[in-house]
Amino acid sequence: MPDGTEFRYLGIGVSDAALREFVLRFMSSEGMSWDASTWDDRQLELAFLQRFGETIKVLRQKTAGHTVLVFQPVMAGA
Repeated sequence: MPDGTEFRYLGIGVSDAALREFVLRFMSSEGMSWDASTWDDRQLELAFLQRFGETIKVLRQKTAGHTVLVFQPVMAGA
């Protein structure tokens, strides 16, 4: 992202390219700005579930002034 935000998926079912495409489509469909700090994590989680059929939890990590949005798969029954 232009602001230095990164996205990481910790599972094995979604490629980096698919994750990038998902983020761009999410921004477009939800009318989100480039500023990921304003995004609603619950909307992002629901959109991920709709697109990939996998439940995730979005975790925000700050490193050296940059934000990393980590897409953490949630185990079934957890």
